[in-house]
Amino acid sequence: MPLDPFAQQINDLVAGARSGGDPGDPAVLRQQWRDMLLLLPTTTRQCTSATQLIAGVPCLVVAPPAPSGAVLVWFHGGGWVLGAPELSIAEVDQLAADLQCHVVSVDYRLAPEHRFPAAYDDAVAVTTALVSGEGRFTYDRGRVGVGGDSAGGNLAAAVAQHVGHQLRAQLLVYPATDLARQSPAAVEYAGGYLLSSPMMSWFAHQYVGNGDDTDPRCSPLRADRSVLASCPPAHVVVAEFDPLRDDGFDYAHALRDAGVPVTIDHREDMMHGFFGLAAVVPAAADAVRAAAVAIAPFL
Repeated sequence: MPLDPFAQQINDLVAGARSGGDPGDPAVLRQQWRDMLLLLPTTTRQCTSATQLIAGVPCLVVAPPAPSGAVLVWFHGGGWVLGAPELSIAEVDQLAADLQCHVVSVDYRLAPEHRFPAAYDDAVAVTTALVSGEGRFTYDRGRVGVGGDSAGGNLAAAVAQHVGHQLRAQLLVYPATDLARQSPAAVEYAGGYLLSSPMMSWFAHQYVGNGDDTDPRCSPLRADRSVLASCPPAHVVVAEFDPLRDDGFDYAHALRDAGVPVTIDHREDMMHGFFGLAAVVPAAADAVRAAAVAIAPFL
């Protein structure tokens, strides 16, 4: 199946504007990424939002008109180097509306200024504070889930392993789950798409540096089976044209083998990054809705 034509247009603009796997200065790359995202059409907001400090970490708390009491803690993508809650508002707003729950989007510390485990520590701190009832809004601390896309999916998976059955669900969107390997998909889709394998390697190096990339806190696929068995039910979104395709599939299968309920949404005509592009890629909105349907029974 070819790449979705709407996704192809975005891919041609982004992938065509890049060369090589080393973008240079992370600060310049952040500004370029922000400028590009701000050029995209906006979607209609359905929820309200406010910034809060939770466990000392800045967060954007998104609330639907009639919240049910559940909370989804969200970690944005961007290779642990790029991104911010306000730049991922499109998918967060739709998730909050579809789930009728608060979504807490975490503004975790970014690499390389703050290397691993800084982002992981922030993610754990916010999530454990919420399951302990420390959020400054009305919610049920027994109905907390986690989610994220790409690097954010990596953080969500790692946090789910740490917090375990205190969480109700996890939503992992094309997550990076093993930074210490090169999968078949990383070879098959090494270049030509929004995320290339050299770029992914650069991101991972910015995050981990010279640290241990086999640590399950940054490579959750390497966790023990007993740890995986303690995780909440998962919905995993996989894009076909993505060097991280196998990371999603393999982690979903590892969770399932450990006895965790798992659903997989394999988007055969999509590339990495599509989930947040509902304004320009119609299938993205469908994937967000499908994700909400999948995890709603658990939250």
